[in-house]
Amino acid sequence: MDILKGNDFADPHVLACVLYVLRVGIADQLTESSQRSFLGFLGRKLETADCSPSMRVATLRILSYLLNNLGEVPVEFKNILDNTVVGALCDSSSHVRIEAALTLRALAKVDPSCVGGLISYGVTTLHALRESGSLEKVMLVSEFGGTNLNLELNSLHGQATLLAALVSISPKLLLGYPARLPQSVFEVSKKMLSSFSRNPLAAIVEKEAGWLLLASLVANMPKEELEDQVFDVLLLWAGPFAGNPESYFRQAQDLAAELYVLSAAVEALTAFIRSFVCPTVAAINGVLLQPVLAYLSGALFYISFFSSKQLPNMKSALALFTARTLMAYQSIPNPMAYETDHQQIIEICTSPFSDPSGYEESSSLRTLLDKKDACLGPWVPGSDWYEDELRAFDGGKDGLMPCVWDDDICIFPRSESISKMLVNQMLLCFGTMFATQDNGGKLMLLNKVDQCIKNSKKQPWHVASVTNACVGMLAGLKSLLALRNQTLTVEVLSTIQSIFQGILAESENFPAQRRASCEGLGLLARLGNDIFTAKLTRSLLGEIVAATDPCYIASIALSLGCIYRSAGGIALTTLVTSAVRSISLLAKSSNASLQLWALHSLLLIIEAAGLSYVPQIQATLFLAMEIIMAEESGLVDLRQEIGRLINAIVAVVGPELAPRSTFFSRCKSVIAEISSCQETSTVLESVRFTQQLVLFAPQAASVFSHVQNLLPTLYSRQPILRHLAVSTLRHLIEKDPVAMIDTNIEENLFSLLDEETDSEIVNLVCSTITQWLHISCVSCPSRWMNILYNKVLATSARRIASENYSGSGNNKSNGASEGDAASYFGEDDEDMIASSKGEKIHGSTSTFGSVYKRENHIRYRTRLFAAECLSYLPTAVGSNPAHFDISLARSSVTDEHNLSTDWLVLHLQELVSLSYQISTSQFEGMQSIGVRVLSIIMDKFGSTSDPDLPGHLLLEQYQAQLVSAVRSAISTSSGPLLLEAGLELATKIVTSRIISGDQVALSRMYALISRPLDEVKDLYYPSFAEWIACKIKIRLLAAHASIKNYVYQLLKEQEDIPHEYLQLVPLFSSSSTILGKYWISILKDYTYICFGLHSKFYYTPFLDGIQFAVVSVEVKKCLDEVWPLILQATVLDAVPAKFKTDDSLKLSDEDSNKIMFLSGHSMVRLEAIEFHFLWGLSQLIMFQGQQLVSDMQVKMFFAADEKRSGVSVPQGTRDSMTSCDIALPVLQSLVNEYFFNHGFLSSELCTELLQLLVYSHIAYSRSGLVISLLSQIVQFCPDAFFESEDFTTSITELCIKYLTVTFQRRDATHYFSGQDLLVDLSAIAKKIAYKTKQKTKWKLILAIVSLPHQWYIGASTDLSLSKVAYFLQSIVPSLKDLLRYDAEHNSDDNTLLKTVLGTWARMLATLSGDCIKRILIVDNRINESCKLLMKILVFYLEETISLARLVHEIKLLGQNSAIDDIIWISIFKSCTNCISDIILNNNIQVQALGLHVLKTNAQRELAEGSHQKNQSFILIFTGELLGNLFFLIQRTWKEDVSRESLAVSEDCLKLLFLIHTLAQARECQRHITVLLLEALYLVFSQCSGCHSQELNEVNTTTKRMVSRLVQIPSAATHIRDSMLEMPVLKRQQFQDMIRASIGQGQMKMHDKLNIQPAPNAENKSKVQASHFRQAKVDKHDDNEEHNDDAQDEDEDDDWDAFQSFPANTASVSAIDSRDGKTISEPALCDEPSTVNNHLLNQNNGHDHDLLQPNVCEQDNDAQDVSPGQTKEMMSLNMEEFEEGSSTRYSNERVAEDTSDRSCQDLYHESSEVNEDSTSTVHNSLPSTELCKDEEPTMEKGKAVQFEVEATDKASDVCIEMHHDAMPAASEDTERNKSSQRQFYEGEVQSVCLDHGDDSDE
Repeated sequence: MDILKGNDFADPHVLACVLYVLRVGIADQLTESSQRSFLGFLGRKLETADCSPSMRVATLRILSYLLNNLGEVPVEFKNILDNTVVGALCDSSSHVRIEAALTLRALAKVDPSCVGGLISYGVTTLHALRESGSLEKVMLVSEFGGTNLNLELNSLHGQATLLAALVSISPKLLLGYPARLPQSVFEVSKKMLSSFSRNPLAAIVEKEAGWLLLASLVANMPKEELEDQVFDVLLLWAGPFAGNPESYFRQAQDLAAELYVLSAAVEALTAFIRSFVCPTVAAINGVLLQPVLAYLSGALFYISFFSSKQLPNMKSALALFTARTLMAYQSIPNPMAYETDHQQIIEICTSPFSDPSGYEESSSLRTLLDKKDACLGPWVPGSDWYEDELRAFDGGKDGLMPCVWDDDICIFPRSESISKMLVNQMLLCFGTMFATQDNGGKLMLLNKVDQCIKNSKKQPWHVASVTNACVGMLAGLKSLLALRNQTLTVEVLSTIQSIFQGILAESENFPAQRRASCEGLGLLARLGNDIFTAKLTRSLLGEIVAATDPCYIASIALSLGCIYRSAGGIALTTLVTSAVRSISLLAKSSNASLQLWALHSLLLIIEAAGLSYVPQIQATLFLAMEIIMAEESGLVDLRQEIGRLINAIVAVVGPELAPRSTFFSRCKSVIAEISSCQETSTVLESVRFTQQLVLFAPQAASVFSHVQNLLPTLYSRQPILRHLAVSTLRHLIEKDPVAMIDTNIEENLFSLLDEETDSEIVNLVCSTITQWLHISCVSCPSRWMNILYNKVLATSARRIASENYSGSGNNKSNGASEGDAASYFGEDDEDMIASSKGEKIHGSTSTFGSVYKRENHIRYRTRLFAAECLSYLPTAVGSNPAHFDISLARSSVTDEHNLSTDWLVLHLQELVSLSYQISTSQFEGMQSIGVRVLSIIMDKFGSTSDPDLPGHLLLEQYQAQLVSAVRSAISTSSGPLLLEAGLELATKIVTSRIISGDQVALSRMYALISRPLDEVKDLYYPSFAEWIACKIKIRLLAAHASIKNYVYQLLKEQEDIPHEYLQLVPLFSSSSTILGKYWISILKDYTYICFGLHSKFYYTPFLDGIQFAVVSVEVKKCLDEVWPLILQATVLDAVPAKFKTDDSLKLSDEDSNKIMFLSGHSMVRLEAIEFHFLWGLSQLIMFQGQQLVSDMQVKMFFAADEKRSGVSVPQGTRDSMTSCDIALPVLQSLVNEYFFNHGFLSSELCTELLQLLVYSHIAYSRSGLVISLLSQIVQFCPDAFFESEDFTTSITELCIKYLTVTFQRRDATHYFSGQDLLVDLSAIAKKIAYKTKQKTKWKLILAIVSLPHQWYIGASTDLSLSKVAYFLQSIVPSLKDLLRYDAEHNSDDNTLLKTVLGTWARMLATLSGDCIKRILIVDNRINESCKLLMKILVFYLEETISLARLVHEIKLLGQNSAIDDIIWISIFKSCTNCISDIILNNNIQVQALGLHVLKTNAQRELAEGSHQKNQSFILIFTGELLGNLFFLIQRTWKEDVSRESLAVSEDCLKLLFLIHTLAQARECQRHITVLLLEALYLVFSQCSGCHSQELNEVNTTTKRMVSRLVQIPSAATHIRDSMLEMPVLKRQQFQDMIRASIGQGQMKMHDKLNIQPAPNAENKSKVQASHFRQAKVDKHDDNEEHNDDAQDEDEDDDWDAFQSFPANTASVSAIDSRDGKTISEPALCDEPSTVNNHLLNQNNGHDHDLLQPNVCEQDNDAQDVSPGQTKEMMSLNMEEFEEGSSTRYSNERVAEDTSDRSCQDLYHESSEVNEDSTSTVHNSLPSTELCKDEEPTMEKGKAVQFEVEATDKASDVCIEMHHDAMPAASEDTERNKSSQRQFYEGEVQSVCLDHGDDSDE
């Protein structure tokens, strides 16, 4: 430093040397503590009086370096900062002021909290200096001999320089900068440039400072900050450049100073071009570019103006201005944009060739030449880059000052003189102009260059001219390659070639010029075509042979190498051999320089040729070995070049390099030999050899050997070696991470990081450690825990790389280090952390840790990075559950087969302990990291159970540490990062079960979070960016929102919510006013940022600063995570602002005990405008879709009501969260009765919402949310809403849409949810139908009815079929009730009702026809598809009959006109025609289904007894079908008789018998009796005399029917009367049939009555179906033996009894055989004790087609027969009738038993959803279970269960209901649903069994 003392303006070279010594010799050798002391020493040095400006510059530059290296500002330096560095801003030397600004910039990087204060101070000072008027005063001499004006001007320049420096780094600061500061700086800059001082001297300084500030702003500020004022910025250059130049300079007193100001203006314009006029801003390029070009044209005019004047003292200023202008032009991307200025620019740029004596030698070759050729000179790389810069330093006293706003600060001050800068820019711009000219222009420029070189020979400036020519031409060729706008002619190529070869031919030229010419020839070969390239190469090969000058030969050799490097290609492949042979001969030369250049050329050819060089590899290796063994091989440069040659060979051979081959051994030997001298360059090649093996030949050596070779290099004093070693280790980590785990290299890397001073190497080491952590931590987390523990907590100790690992493990820290750490890290509060002393973490001995390191403290930078690595640890271990589940981890440790036993959860105590100590340490920068790690621990281990304490979480034992960390983080003294992390951790703790049961801890946590709530609005950090305060506000309010949502989730899920959480509810209620206000403000700000829904100029946000783009970008990132939580919390239990508790009396809640609010308290009170904002925001969220939730990473605690929606809504993160999951629950909270009652919701708002839902694409899994919302609207909206056609239409469309969506789901995964949704949709549809007006109501009914029927016919699976049936089962009865009600009360105008019913009937007929067609298409075999279609057909038939019944009832309700009667009859007729078409179908299966449906309905009406109370609907309905039935019987016997046709014929007879039973006591009974008798005779006559078993069985059945028919008194009378009217022959035939039937029937009945005694009536014991089956089989054989013998004897008596029946008797008595008591037939039918009981049986078949005989007409002892006995006797009587038909199907008893039981159970479970409203058992219908254990009890007047005969033996076998449980058609009452569903399943199964072929049985 004494060298610089007393020298105000020291030589720049001396200053550079001093800086090098201070940095490399002193600063880099000091420990961190010594560097702190040295920092204070240098600061005090600035206060000394004898400190010259040069000393101040050097001191300030080293201070900047030390601050960057330390990473923090020591306290002792802060105390002297104001008097030293800040005071230097007013220094008289501009260089000192600039260095002071750079020092404060470095300080701001490590301590961002000072940025705001410094900028505010600088802006205030500038305003004060300008507004005080002092700059307007004349210079006053002060008492110290100085001037006050100069002092103030220096202060103004210093503050402006500081502002420019701070603005440049502000966007890169961790905590940002206040957004208002750039705007204030811009305002100051604009005032300085537009309203500067009238004092000329002050004006110069003021304008220069203004342009400096403007340049910094436009270069570094985000474009968004200035986009609104970009044209205002452009206008600032209009004054100096767009006006009259002469008038502008006429006002200037000092033209040189004014030119310096213009230079600053052009520099600012260059920054504007680079920031705003670039290819990425194509939209406004044209608009912004034109004024810029105009300004630059003005600058060219100034240059020509002053150049022609030749004014004194203007040369330096004009040179600077010219250089700045040329730099501005070069910054424009497309040089053709300023084509009009090309001529003037060329005149300027060719000046070094026009007047070579007036310009210096250019220094641009160093940057233009290829760095790979640097070993050839003149800038040979040294030990480190800093030394290389010193050796290449070429500064001057008039050199430029450092640019304070540029990222790349010059290494040494005044590194380039203005004159050298001018010639550099001229030549670079010359190259650009050369590339844009046509071939003629290029030749003109080339001729000028060539002429300059020739004319300058023998002149002192010849070397400079040659160098300048090389720079210009090299720049031009590179520009040509970049532009590629035209092809060069041969003349141009030849001219360039001759110029370069002419330069090479001059032996006195320097290496830089020769290298430039060689590289130029290489670029020329690339610009020419292949022919030119080959010709050029051959020409140079010929030159090598012919030339004699060693320098020229060496240059030609290098030119060949450059041609291969630049051009390569196929054209040169054939010349490789000749080129290598020629150059190899040169490499054997005794001339060292020629040898070096030849070897380097050979290297370039190897790298370019690739595999085509393989044949020359052996020869090249022998050449290298020959040179090594020569005596001249001692030259370091030769050794280095040989090493490069070997490395290039390894890269070419690659995987083909065998580990133990001779070739590989020779390569290693050569590398070992060249590196034996231990020179930096040769050792570098040795390390690079290892890197080449790792990259291209990993099989050549082991990872162990590589690491062993690299470790010593890690601690080399040469930065280039350290950098290469680290990069090679990184390649090893990437190539073979498994092998690297055992090397324990991480400790070495941390040691290197702790001592490294080079920033580039530091970044490389940090990225390598981070990558290695993520790779290796999966298998060894404990090792990383140990390393990080030592790095974070260690203090002073002798650092040995392997000290932390020994064979048996090692203590985390010894006693000394624990004691030393106490001053930095907090003690365990209240013994919360278990002591780590003596605890060991498993590790392995480091093989490579023997390198000694000096004694020092761990640097703060290293501690900080280690803490960051700790935050990566819980994530880096991967997703293996054993890392996070202690039970799995323990079992894995004991498992011998498991290779890994190191799990993170086993070291959770150490992890929490270390994180807690970091969070409470005295290093403020690390505290937030510790809290953040604890938050990550909460995420990873928050749900892990503690196996030692069942029912508890693992983290509960660390509750004290977690709560303590939060308590220390959330305090008034905490920094913003720490406070934000603390709020996040507190939220996670409260919303987990860690503190569950600890009321005190929960209250403390909530108090900590609530404490800042009152001050949140005024929260502000003046030193940081506004988004810092915004994020704190957001985190605080999000914490409250998360806790509220979590409490509500507990209220929703748990009946017994923990009391400690329940106590929070009143707290939320009391603070809901302020919370709601803030939450809504946050949401409004979010809409402002995302959608711009508010004016930027008039909107006053809650989050200050979001009007600025830089703030809004950061705030949006935070809001994206939490806005759903805030929105959700706002609406939970929200009420209108004027809501009162008394309003609950107005609510129409069905459950009077239901609490008004979920929490029992009202929360946020919403004004109408706030409600409408939330309403609109929710709709906007749905409209935007995933655009809003793409970045969301938040848990939605209070998800949609799954029970109501029927769909499980995922409560996950952004991968599963959708916009519907956010918006729909919010809308559900807003669609509440309070808001309807207070007028917040109108029909228009609801209509808009409904239309949005109609047209939105919402996933099926979220359908439940929409349906739940729709249900709320229908339930709570006023009835007046349904008067609006738009509202009614929209709500109907939405209901229909989701009906369609639900029916479309054919998969089984959503089956149960689909059933739930259908229940809700049916309820919604009912409410809509009842509330809407007439016209819309009928449309809805038609849609609801037609839609499921259409999906029914398209159902392809049982699940989809059952879903549709389930819905119809729920909705159709209600719709029919509605139709009945409307027909009864609106009988005057029922046109729409008729239209609906008519359409319904036609639809059913059409669908039935389609179903029949599909049945006919499928195979006749009974398969699943056929069964499904038959189920559908059965349903349609039942629905058709039900609809006909409805029409029948409606017709009877009102007084109809003749026209109405015709319409009703036509609808009724349409239904009967549908049934008629089915029973007359040619397909027997279809016929059977139709007959079964008719029988079922007839049996149901008969069992219910409804035919006795009013008109019999079935009698009327089937009356239309009697002719069809008789025709079907006739057709059956006319065609070929089969088993199936016989069954159909038999079904017809049974149906006719049922119709006859229904017609008793009616006028039509006689006609039906006659028809039945005719049908019986038809069958009897066809079966008589046949010996077929099937016909005999039918004949037997027919006889039994006749026998039962004639035993009915009324029927017997009608038969007798009709027979009297018959012809004699026909009567005789009928008598024969009756005689044959009566004899057989009486015998059978007599036998049956004696087989089974009646059970005791008092205990009502039940007779099992299995007993009847056994009795039936046994007795059948006995009866057959004597039946024929007795038949002839009894038939005469039977016939006599028949003849004695009275004729035309209305009421015929039945005589009891025991006491002769007479009972009238009508009385018997109404007697519940007799009829109701004996009509019930235990039949378990599926046909249910038995007749209804009158038991009272049997010869039974009525007075001794109990109801139970009567039932049993009737059962026996019916079994006699069953035997014939059951035998017929004895071979068809299919064991289709209960294989589908599970599916049946599944359906039962789905049916139980609506069990409250729907009866699952219908007592009026027969059961389908195998063994009915309980006899149904029937009340008087209710329907009775009618026992029917089974037509096949399957009546005794219970076929379990199919898994879809085919439901019955809907009836008029809810109680029919379940039993019908079971019944029709049995019906279809029975039909399938009856009519299937043998193969299907």
